[in-house]
Amino acid sequence: MERKDVDIEKVTPMMRQYLKIKNGNEDLIIFFRLGDFYEMFFDDAVKVSHELELTLTGKSAGLEERIPMCGIPYHAASTYIDKLIENGHKIGIVEQLEDPKGVKGIVKRGIVQIISSGTIMDTDTLKADDFNFIASITDFKHGYAISYADVSTGEIYAFLLEHNPTKVVSEIINLGVKEVILDSKTDKDIYSILHNQFHLTLTITDELSDEYSYIYENIIDQRYINSVKHLLAYVIHNQKRDLSHLQKLQIRETKDHLKMDVHTKRNLELTETLRLKQRNYSLIWLLDKTKTAMGARLLKNYLLNPLIDKDEIERRYDIVDTLLKEFIYKSDLEKHLTEVYDLERLSGKIAFGNANGKDLLQLKASLNVLPQISEILNKINYHKKLNDFSALYNLLEKSIYENPPVSTKEGYLIKEGYNQELDELKNLRKGGKDFVAKFETEEREKTGIKNLKVGYNRVLVTTLK
Repeated sequence: MERKDVDIEKVTPMMRQYLKIKNGNEDLIIFFRLGDFYEMFFDDAVKVSHELELTLTGKSAGLEERIPMCGIPYHAASTYIDKLIENGHKIGIVEQLEDPKGVKGIVKRGIVQIISSGTIMDTDTLKADDFNFIASITDFKHGYAISYADVSTGEIYAFLLEHNPTKVVSEIINLGVKEVILDSKTDKDIYSILHNQFHLTLTITDELSDEYSYIYENIIDQRYINSVKHLLAYVIHNQKRDLSHLQKLQIRETKDHLKMDVHTKRNLELTETLRLKQRNYSLIWLLDKTKTAMGARLLKNYLLNPLIDKDEIERRYDIVDTLLKEFIYKSDLEKHLTEVYDLERLSGKIAFGNANGKDLLQLKASLNVLPQISEILNKINYHKKLNDFSALYNLLEKSIYENPPVSTKEGYLIKEGYNQELDELKNLRKGGKDFVAKFETEEREKTGIKNLKVGYNRVLVTTLK
């Protein structure tokens, strides 16, 4: 049975809810949460069961014929989502939007997040040494504006390009963009090449967003601003969560870097070998001795965008020369950097609301060595200064257990003594009888009633004021 043939008024209330969500989001594979499983129905079920090699079953939905269905366990969803994203799909995660305990009838559900190749936030899925760019292409008739961002790190860039579809495609491929949003005016040849030849995830939309205007508050050129607004509208719609970790826009001047098209970069084997398309034995594989994931991504950016400004090149050489001469500082710096985790993506997870106890401990460990790193940089007269995050480090040290569980829902995350109210709630949970006994004694003393009895039941009483 196909979805288009179903009379929505004849199906069960739950299936009617699913159909309304799916019919409004035709481009998404809907992961419909039911208990401990994400379920897929109709054409989504057929497609997913084939691509993920799952068993296709049927479900009674109030119709004479059973509808196609397949499902995956909620706790193992990331593995299946990763494979579907690799195949070019976009996933819509549907969850309950209200507490079923206080609802009569069917619980309200809705899309809480859209996952696509350019908006992944799961650090276990992303390559630590590579960017995960999503780009926007906007056509201004006389030229194009391209903005692109790594949502996981918060970095956003933009540049202008002449009205040449070939050069637009070349730039998108050079950047290693995973997903592209185009406006409706963009040359259809660009869409066709990116889709058919390079198999990128593409979306056409003219939506703009005014949220997070601090990103472009110092930008005057409206072309940059509209391009970023176009990109933000799509990302905000997909993520449906706080994105305040996004950084201020950086304008990329193409005249500051050596121009190399995609064929040149491939033939030079800068980031992957020509024959096997692997990182091993490429130039970056040979040069990458970085100690952090952030350093690895920065090195890749340097290789793909070589400087042509003599003063800037010499400034870099001076830093390298200083470290070669001050080898003790260099050794200490390497040692400290090995203790620094991926602060960019940790910040993204925290702002996004995905961080767990392990992430917070990694943040604390990284902040712990920043003063030593800052001291070394000052001694070698490095041109950039690190901020002081001692207050944040002290907060994490006081509040987070050293061995917290993976999930924040399991408890044992916040240390005892950090928050009095939380400690009281924990004590109530562990020793409710002790609380009742203590309360009974206190009330006897207050009232003078020696035979006063205090007990409890499971009835929830709500007082309206």
